[in-house]
Amino acid sequence: MKRRQFTALAAGIGLAASLMGTTAMAQETTRIALVVKALGIGFFEAAAGGAEEAAAELGNVEIIYTGPTDTTAEGQIEVINSLIAQGVDAIAISANDPDALVPVLKKAMNRGITVISWDSGVAPEGRQMHLNPSSNELIERMLIKLAADHLPDQTGEVAVLSASATATNQNTWIAEMKKAMPDYPNITLLGVV
Repeated sequence: MKRRQFTALAAGIGLAASLMGTTAMAQETTRIALVVKALGIGFFEAAAGGAEEAAAELGNVEIIYTGPTDTTAEGQIEVINSLIAQGVDAIAISANDPDALVPVLKKAMNRGITVISWDSGVAPEGRQMHLNPSSNELIERMLIKLAADHLPDQTGEVAVLSASATATNQNTWIAEMKKAMPDYPNITLLGVV
């Protein structure tokens, strides 16, 4: 995630905070927890770098980069409970499970913490806003195009490897990819793992 994308994410948090009547953005230092699916994943480390750059540019913003060590909802729930206890101002989460996180995120919102999801969404009742880094249709079209471009004469078999069965964004992309398969009649989707 580039710095400008995280600046939009931070602005989204501010918008959600003002819409919900919270004071997260009015405090001296705003503490935003960037909760990722799991630590040690390059994409999320890049997002954290962009978040830190944006925080420096915005001023008075502290980024707390955190997440579980594996891609489970249980791990994220533990992390979120800790953030609630710390009294962070906002939680920006890429969810491992769109539904399992709802109760703990409702608890966070009830305590005045602004909650948004990004990358991989949370069910609407567990967040105030979702920020998508791109259109799902565009991502899906690019995924199948990249596969087709690497097959001789755009003919052959492909399989999809997903990070987890509950990854909201990846399941959406896979569903969209399946819709586009008729545009590639010589490519067979073997399966999703």
